[in-house]
Amino acid sequence: MRWRIHAALEWGKDRFKDTLLSFVTRRVPLPASVADKRIILVGASVGRAWRLHLVFPNARALALYEFDKSPLVRRAIADRPDAIIIKECAAYFPSDGVRRDLVERWVQQIRAADIRPVLATVVPVTRGHALRHPGRAEAIWEFNDHLRELAAAQQVPLLDLEAAVRSSARERYLDDGLDTGDGLHLARATYRRHLDSLIPPLLLRTFHGEPEAR
Repeated sequence: MRWRIHAALEWGKDRFKDTLLSFVTRRVPLPASVADKRIILVGASVGRAWRLHLVFPNARALALYEFDKSPLVRRAIADRPDAIIIKECAAYFPSDGVRRDLVERWVQQIRAADIRPVLATVVPVTRGHALRHPGRAEAIWEFNDHLRELAAAQQVPLLDLEAAVRSSARERYLDDGLDTGDGLHLARATYRRHLDSLIPPLLLRTFHGEPEAR
């Protein structure tokens, strides 16, 4: 019974947040070729906190709080969306559990199911957080560079979250003031001001070349 009460409270909080956010979240009109596409983001905290469906109604997120997202990838594939976004969390770096081959395997599995894969870079951490967690920032940058190379080689669309929130191309730390105060998790306003605008162009890139729906 306790878990049901907790689930009901969480659902209520999410609905309340959605109602408030709907007043400040702008939906951009999209061509018919992408307006009806269904997107699933496989991630963790970003997928949970980023109210994607307010930006694009046919988007939703699945969250698993560990690096290996294989169960969620299988679940997302079974749901038969038009595209699946793979997003990892900065909290898992550095770690022996971070395996690049898993990402490549997920891309292959998604494509084998005739679904469009999309890769998302990991949101970086602030300089202060990096000082408290030696090696984390460098491991994230290295992983993101690998994702960019993989996306280019495999012709996979890239959702570059790092580029949207870092201080600069040279200072690749999370820009101070965009986090919740822990240097790791993004503030709610950051999603609205820095990430929401990434979705329309991502959809157009992901489904580029498809004919207009009639």
